[in-house]
Amino acid sequence: MTNRKETIQALLARANHATTPQPEAETALALASKLMHKYGFSNHDFNNETMQQDNSVVVQEVRVSGKYRVQRQHLLYAIALKHSCTGYRSDDELDVCVVVLYGRDTDIFAARTLFAAADAMGARLLPRGDRSWRISWWKGFSAGIEEALAVTRQEFISETTGGGLVLADRMTRAHDEMRAHGPRLVARYASVGRGAAYSSGQQVGRRFGPAQRSFGAGVKGEIG
Repeated sequence: MTNRKETIQALLARANHATTPQPEAETALALASKLMHKYGFSNHDFNNETMQQDNSVVVQEVRVSGKYRVQRQHLLYAIALKHSCTGYRSDDELDVCVVVLYGRDTDIFAARTLFAAADAMGARLLPRGDRSWRISWWKGFSAGIEEALAVTRQEFISETTGGGLVLADRMTRAHDEMRAHGPRLVARYASVGRGAAYSSGQQVGRRFGPAQRSFGAGVKGEIG
């Protein structure tokens, strides 16, 4: 277990180092997130605190600001679902989208870490185009990442005895906590139509994953 923790610490240090190229930082963050999720580590384990794994459900608010924040918070929600968390979009604050997440502290931390990497990747590879094109691209990008993470999740379930039951139980407890203590929800995330921009983003999103040497290898975005 010590070697695993040291590996994750090294990945996080690499990702956060000022001289690390952006693609390498994204790769390191995603791989660290996958390992933390697989072996049950949380953010506390990397803050010099000694704590036993806590399986209780917690609630956290995540604020997403900046351009295309609505589509980006959809991406956060999609990633959270793949990490056995659930949640909803709360009332916005000025130019900030507020997402409330329910789940284990470990799972929410992993989801937020992976979202940071995916968000950086999207900003780096977002192609030129009008606002409508770029919004559609972000929707496709989110769908592609969902597909990539679904593959990783299935690999974990296949490689881990009882893994599927464990993940299902975590999701059930997160849902139960939200229903018991959260507001009554009357709307859900809507599906979207497909087009050239959506397909372009989806292809890029499918490349997202720790199995890759770098994300979106050979693809250059035009941020503007």
